[in-house]
Amino acid sequence: MLHTPLMERGGGERQILRLAFGLQKLGHEVEVFTNGVDPERCYPEILKYLKVNVVSHPFPPFRSRRSSFDKKVEKTSSDRTLIRRILGAQFYSYLFPMMLDLGRRIPKGFDIINNHNFPTEWAAFIAKKNLKVPVVWMCNEPPFWFWHSEQREGFSKINWPLFEIFDKIAVEYIDEIVVLSHVVQSLVRKFYNRLSKVVRSGVDIELFHNASGKEVRKKHELENDFVLLHVGNISTYKRQSDSVKALYYLSKNYDNVKLILDGAGSREELIKLSEKFGVRHKVLFLHSVSDEELAKVYAACDVFVFPSQIPWGLVVAEAMAAAKPVIVSRQAGASEIIQSRVNGIVVEHAKPQEIAKRAEWLMNNPKMRRKIGENAYEYVVKNLSWEKYAKNMENAFQEAIRSFGGDCS
Repeated sequence: MLHTPLMERGGGERQILRLAFGLQKLGHEVEVFTNGVDPERCYPEILKYLKVNVVSHPFPPFRSRRSSFDKKVEKTSSDRTLIRRILGAQFYSYLFPMMLDLGRRIPKGFDIINNHNFPTEWAAFIAKKNLKVPVVWMCNEPPFWFWHSEQREGFSKINWPLFEIFDKIAVEYIDEIVVLSHVVQSLVRKFYNRLSKVVRSGVDIELFHNASGKEVRKKHELENDFVLLHVGNISTYKRQSDSVKALYYLSKNYDNVKLILDGAGSREELIKLSEKFGVRHKVLFLHSVSDEELAKVYAACDVFVFPSQIPWGLVVAEAMAAAKPVIVSRQAGASEIIQSRVNGIVVEHAKPQEIAKRAEWLMNNPKMRRKIGENAYEYVVKNLSWEKYAKNMENAFQEAIRSFGGDCS
């Protein structure tokens, strides 16, 4: 299994590690290959059960003391940091050689290659040519340059066309493409002219369902408030600004409404926006550092809002596992699992007033709020367990091996 550096807690990192663990429980021998690992920050509770092989960047200036389990790796020098600043954003010097070396360093003896996330398809391309085994790509989303025009500025105007060509060549050698949603499926068809299979990833159901939010509510003096929650690292595409605006519209008629924004990233713009709308005192910024801590935050909210424009949205499934009603943008892939007013609510994209309207309806209908939350939990139990994800991916691997002409017994 191939992945980019495993340096933090994130949806993609959790997905590959839980899949590897699930496949081991099904009796398979699994090894993860990556360019870096932080064993203290990136799900140490799962990492300890897995065999993770670290292939450091082939160019010394890009290696860091956290690129390996080897504690003897020297601390990054200031000169090395300067070189990174100059060259780090360039695919020629950073991602490209990193992925090619990763693919080249994978030894023979494996029956299948499963790569996750861009640009591991480049490593898989090299590995397949050496190992002569099939590749299944877990494509959470195609490379950013395909669908974010603002990324094609500066040097990217040079990088983008060249790497698009190489990327498409590499993907031609992928035997099976697996995606999380029909949104990604359509992107894969558009950019690569390839069919793909939708396989939803899992969620830690019992962890998020059994947590209590009393501690969080008491600590932040939220006992008498109606709490909205938006989880995700702060970025334009996560659209935390829409959640702040929705809070503003709700606050026109209700004093006891609060918003929790849980995630890493710069808060300055959101603070300015909340001040502009006069709701700064109603916005609480958090950054949960563990799943247990995050589970308590989910449990503390009344409604989960997700106006983001992304191909999936694992946090939506986590909120559903916590039996919370979710309000999700139609532009989020996770909206595909929502049946409005049954197990959640789907709203049009970039419509904070509509989010506020739906949240107000849930606020004034506590029985319906509970019922939608219960239905959400039941959906997750039936469809989004990590065990089911591992089994579905196992089936995809076996099918790819059979089509390739191998033995999957």
